[in-house]
Amino acid sequence: MDPIRAAASPPPISTAPVTPIRPVAEAVRDEAPASRVLEPAVTVAVSPESEAKPSEPERRAYTRDAESQSLVFRVTDPQTGDVVMQIPDEVILKARAYARETAPYPGERIAKTA
Repeated sequence: MDPIRAAASPPPISTAPVTPIRPVAEAVRDEAPASRVLEPAVTVAVSPESEAKPSEPERRAYTRDAESQSLVFRVTDPQTGDVVMQIPDEVILKARAYARETAPYPGERIAKTA
């Protein structure tokens, strides 16, 4: 085992003023006009015609998943039928179904060996 050593001391801090390696020319700073106005980076057109409104509202429903026996909240698109949002996620439902299949039945005894 190595002996305990003292911690390294921090580097000394200088109080002398810092001079830049390459000084900036004063003439370059004064060349830019002070009244220069920048163009906006993004423009937004807001009008009643530009807003896209869905023809039908999203369908929201609670269903029971058959495999995991869990209650599921789904928001679906009425035009395509695609699921927009689901709580809980599909991965969680599969994990619950797997846990249900691998869990012992209530009252079943498990032999524990060392």
